[in-house]
Amino acid sequence: MAPPLVTVDASEPLDKINDIIARDGGVIVSNFLSPELLTELMTAIEPFFLDRKIYNSKATHGELGPDFFPYGSQRVYALLAKIPDQIVKIIRLPVWQGVMAHFLNDEFASYTGETLVSQKSGYMLATSAALRLVPGAKPQPLHRDQLAYHTRPDPANPLFTPMLGCLIAGSKSTYKNGATAVIPGSHLWGSDRMPNVEECTYAEMEAGSALFTLGSTYHGAGGNQCETTDPNALRTLFAVFGQRDYFRRNQDETASTPMDIVRTFSPDILRLAGYGESVPCSAATTSASRTIMTVLVNIEKAVGGVGYVEDHQSPSEFLHRDDCGIVVGLQIARY
Repeated sequence: MAPPLVTVDASEPLDKINDIIARDGGVIVSNFLSPELLTELMTAIEPFFLDRKIYNSKATHGELGPDFFPYGSQRVYALLAKIPDQIVKIIRLPVWQGVMAHFLNDEFASYTGETLVSQKSGYMLATSAALRLVPGAKPQPLHRDQLAYHTRPDPANPLFTPMLGCLIAGSKSTYKNGATAVIPGSHLWGSDRMPNVEECTYAEMEAGSALFTLGSTYHGAGGNQCETTDPNALRTLFAVFGQRDYFRRNQDETASTPMDIVRTFSPDILRLAGYGESVPCSAATTSASRTIMTVLVNIEKAVGGVGYVEDHQSPSEFLHRDDCGIVVGLQIARY
């Protein structure tokens, strides 16, 4: 087993946290959530887990294989639509924003005629989900999350990644109940090196802690070996991932969040939720039409993305749901 991941407190300087991620490919941040926000988050999500079936979708089998989402998990997607108040509080946390900005923001310039035009890109919410492992859950194959973005390692820029993972422990996460397996340093590997379980360490965390990993870091959910009577039998994590704002989204929060919820968001949250564009070109359309265009552009996905929400269904299946945000959005677009 590899040495354990470094754990730092959320009060530590951001530079220290980011330096550890750059070196190891990941870090555990303790006290990421306040006790009050943790309680609020778990209270808000629990109704969605009641009578939640064990995940058994076969939508990703053709692309990722039948074991990528193995037996034994309950999964609740599209949290920006389901528990928006809590997700908004998380993506406003200084550590979340500081880590995402450091690894996902970019700025350079290129000439348009004789004018040097500044080009700035930022980050946005990539996906939000609550992931619960029940006793008997099988471990997930080791993988890189950036596989959904069709990028490959670049030796000249080894820290480039299209996305960054943030897994927040809603409950105590232990090796026995399925703590995430991580291979420190694997973000620097080439694409020809295969990960091995023997190289893993396990992200054991107290509730309220968070695991940050680069999209190029090999990791995977552990197996839940608990008995149902174990007080820590259920392992609950919240995925609140970020990505560069010019990549097609992995899971489309803009299409899954109803417009009546979207209208309550302040400008900073609208941008983080994906209702914005990199500079230049952000003023090419009006804000209302840009919102609709953002949704429409993302309806078809490249092969390799794990799909939309709930059960990773196909776009055509998703669009026939009555509760998807695009239905209301298209009604607005008529006026």
